[in-house]
Amino acid sequence: MPDGSQPKLRQRLALGDRKEVGEAGAVAREVLDDPALTRPLVDLLEDVDEAVVAHAAHVVMQVGKDAPQLFEPHADRLLSLLRTCSQWEIGEQLPKVLVVIPLDDDQTQQLADMLVAQIDAKSNIAAASALSGLAELAQTGRIGEDVARSAIGTALASPRKALAARARRIAQKADWQ
Repeated sequence: MPDGSQPKLRQRLALGDRKEVGEAGAVAREVLDDPALTRPLVDLLEDVDEAVVAHAAHVVMQVGKDAPQLFEPHADRLLSLLRTCSQWEIGEQLPKVLVVIPLDDDQTQQLADMLVAQIDAKSNIAAASALSGLAELAQTGRIGEDVARSAIGTALASPRKALAARARRIAQKADWQ
């Protein structure tokens, strides 16, 4: 890790309200320009400050769109964080990265199991992200389509209107009607 990089990243990611993206866009560009910042960024997903975690999760998602390979060496750690962290931003953003990086069969099964469980999460956003992740895994043949269809069915039966609406959109897009 470059000397002093994590405190500098932390200081920038602590700026702004947790509900806002803050410096996430600028930090994402820096990580893309300097991949050595990936590990310090992942470390900040375990920070004590919820705003830092929220902003770091958003950076991970943004970097993951353009360079998901940067997170391949951190797959086990990201899975562990998804399993143990109850902060909704982790539940929303990490699946977006984990579904696009190569995972071995055990890691893929862990991810699928966590995403199925996450459909019952308090956060509609995290639950919706889980549905999208399961659909992606099924459409790429990494899990059985039946797993994703079952999750979609659970969400369609949910009294949470936003979750049911997301399930309908995913089912239509995947032609699982």
